[in-house]
Amino acid sequence: MSMNILTEQQLYRSAPAIFANSPDRAVSDRYGFVPTINIVHSLQNEGWYPVKALQTNTRNKARNHLTRHMIRFRQDPDRQILVGDSIAELILTNSHDRSSAYQLDLGLFRLVCSNGMVTQTGDLGNIRVRHGKQVVENIIEGSLQLAVEIPNLSESVEKFQSTLISKEEARVFAEAALMMRYGDNWKNQSPVSPEMLLLPRRNEDKEPSLWKIFNRVQENFMKGGLLGRSVNGRLTRTRAIKSVAEDVRLNRALWKLTEDFSHHKTLAHRHFLH
Repeated sequence: MSMNILTEQQLYRSAPAIFANSPDRAVSDRYGFVPTINIVHSLQNEGWYPVKALQTNTRNKARNHLTRHMIRFRQDPDRQILVGDSIAELILTNSHDRSSAYQLDLGLFRLVCSNGMVTQTGDLGNIRVRHGKQVVENIIEGSLQLAVEIPNLSESVEKFQSTLISKEEARVFAEAALMMRYGDNWKNQSPVSPEMLLLPRRNEDKEPSLWKIFNRVQENFMKGGLLGRSVNGRLTRTRAIKSVAEDVRLNRALWKLTEDFSHHKTLAHRHFLH
């Protein structure tokens, strides 16, 4: 299975903060600065290659090299691990302005929609590494720990695929997702209804499985473009999520929601059998 490995020129065009050579001037002397590109090179040496990069937009161009950025890594085609209809990835996020430590997550790239998701990894959670002298070694160690979790991730996806969801349950899922995105007052703040959020973008996603419901909601959030109404009642279209922090936060929350749904469905099924 082929993939497009990003060159350093492509990485720079997508996220120049990867190549920062100094931190924010406001950080203390104890802040151990390590350029993100050093981490990229180290992960490449371990067989993980950058395939996507982005960074949060900032109005202050002078801080363009400090802002939060994300890089998605995938193993070479001979070693890629398929998880259902997706490929396992590593997601690295970082900033150089003290707003975040290095974070490493396990993720999935769904082949049919080219839309990446960030997953929970059981008790491991995401791996946070503070800036310091051992950051490279800790990131590499973290990548090995996360790779061990991939079989568990595959089991979760298989369970989601085999779990059928009713229309009423799908609506509850969408309502919970809108609350994650817009807060407790989502009914007034969300420009779209739960039904709009559940609309499939392709025929193969019409299947009423938990996996497809999750993917519909996740893709509609991430890519935007849904027609709705603003708080003022004007017709509008939802925006794609371009903030690195919100991308990771919402992806994690949606994955946790899906796991919770799967767990409750399993408990309900067991109760019914007894």
